[in-house]
Amino acid sequence: MKTAALSLVCAFPLLAACGSLEKKEPPPKPFAGTRWQVQLELPVAGEQPWMRLGDGRVEGFSGCNRFNARYLQDSVGARAIAISGLSATKRGCDPSTMAAESRMLETLSSVSSYSITGEEMAMSGSAGTLKLKAIPAP
Repeated sequence: MKTAALSLVCAFPLLAACGSLEKKEPPPKPFAGTRWQVQLELPVAGEQPWMRLGDGRVEGFSGCNRFNARYLQDSVGARAIAISGLSATKRGCDPSTMAAESRMLETLSSVSSYSITGEEMAMSGSAGTLKLKAIPAP
């Protein structure tokens, strides 16, 4: 009888550990190839800004204009990134959209690191942080 009770006591922590495995967060979305929507504090009217990265290029929509640039990502897993050669089309939009776009592109051009948790990515640098969320490609 003592052996059976001891077995149950010893098995209980194992069952509790199995239950906690179910609550793990999902694996992070891949950095490259995922379409990332910029999470603005005040969303702009119409299509929301987004970007996609891959093969050393970043391209996207900044709220009014299309943009592209090059990026260099570390190869040792430190999650460092440098974006250069940022260019955008010159279409004009309403002042609030242009202000949001300008701030987003300024922040993007200064990023130096990123982190991905589940479906969210944060890109940080000297001009601030961009928060992004993975969205399905259209």
